[in-house]
Amino acid sequence: MAPTCPNYDLEATDPSQFYDGHSITWKRHYIGWGIAGICTFLSTVISFRLLYKHARNYTKPAEQRHIMRIVLMIPIYSFISFLSYRFYKQAIYYETIRDCYEAFVIHSFFMLLLTYLGEDTEVRKSRINAGPERMKLVFPLNCWYYNPQGELFLRMMSYGVLQYVVVKPATTIAAVILEYKGLYCETMYSFAYGKVYITIINFISVTIAMYFLVVFYVTIKSEIQEQKPFLKFLCVKLVIFFCFWQTCLLSLIGHFDVFKATEYWSVNDIEMGINGLLVCVEMVVFAILHVYSFSYIPYISNVTTSVCKSLRDGFNPIDLFREIGWACKDIILIIMGKPLPTRDGHLSGAVKRAQTVRTKARLFRKKRKMEQASLSSSPPDANVDPSTLEAGGRFINRGDQILTADAQRQNVPLLSHVDGASLYEMQELEHANQRARF
Repeated sequence: MAPTCPNYDLEATDPSQFYDGHSITWKRHYIGWGIAGICTFLSTVISFRLLYKHARNYTKPAEQRHIMRIVLMIPIYSFISFLSYRFYKQAIYYETIRDCYEAFVIHSFFMLLLTYLGEDTEVRKSRINAGPERMKLVFPLNCWYYNPQGELFLRMMSYGVLQYVVVKPATTIAAVILEYKGLYCETMYSFAYGKVYITIINFISVTIAMYFLVVFYVTIKSEIQEQKPFLKFLCVKLVIFFCFWQTCLLSLIGHFDVFKATEYWSVNDIEMGINGLLVCVEMVVFAILHVYSFSYIPYISNVTTSVCKSLRDGFNPIDLFREIGWACKDIILIIMGKPLPTRDGHLSGAVKRAQTVRTKARLFRKKRKMEQASLSSSPPDANVDPSTLEAGGRFINRGDQILTADAQRQNVPLLSHVDGASLYEMQELEHANQRARF
């Protein structure tokens, strides 16, 4: 017979108020709400300012889209933890969003490291091949070796991280369903309920993902040293480490009756409250660390971009869905013994196409300058203003307005000056080049 899950959802709630119109009630949970709220506000303001600066100086989307996704982790963690503290009876439902985004962040950091390593598979492999052919795995598997120059190395690293992107949301949704059905039991580690199984699955999955991430970081850290990846890696790993292990530790402490229930607060409520308060305070520290580790200063240029368009491009999850689809297809091909196709990935492919368009544009501008130089050797028509002439002696008209060549160059698509411009912007630039050739 299955044990009875203790009823931690107390019906009685504290009737007192923080301010009753005459004086302030200084109870511990009210003080905790205030601290959690202030810390959430501070970490959110710091992170949103950093997000705005990256969106305003969106000059390298291939890198900055992943940086913005990582930076957004701080406000999400802070706000969800504050809600879990304030509305502790519904905490498991709020934490669904945080847990799903955690998996998204791990994948984004892996893709950021890949982008630092190179823009496509060939460049990445060439940089890895410049290193040793045989390396030791990191602790605790350091008695085995691996070959970073192997054909499947990058794919295996990607699979190890992507599995957590699939497992974590699935187990989180399962936990919500089991909680609704009364089969989860937050307060008891019993194999008769779902919590112990979901905890074990999440532990195995996050351990595999973080281990593969560490192995990949150790392999390429010397190749991407100019990007100073250690602090970035530390920020991502510590946030996930604190949230996961802190929750497990508090739950274990509560299991051994270290926390004592009160009239209005059960042991589980106390666990959630302490965990939410600690996360809110920790996120302020990590928000400050993000300002230095994911600085926007290296991306500053004399051209600013639209914040809305930058955010829309940065948080478009199509690349994640495509990577998951490709990984599933590759696993099927491996099982069937068929060769794997060469894929550069959604983002790196966009970067490659953008570079092709920019190369064509540079060649065209060079040709224009040569034609302009040849025209300058002959006297211009006295009735024509030379500033209104394009290369080849053609007028630059738009409706009834006559634009100079400099003005025309300023009317380029929004993100055409950046690495990895969107497909729409590349098409616009390509069409402009085609019109200029006729």
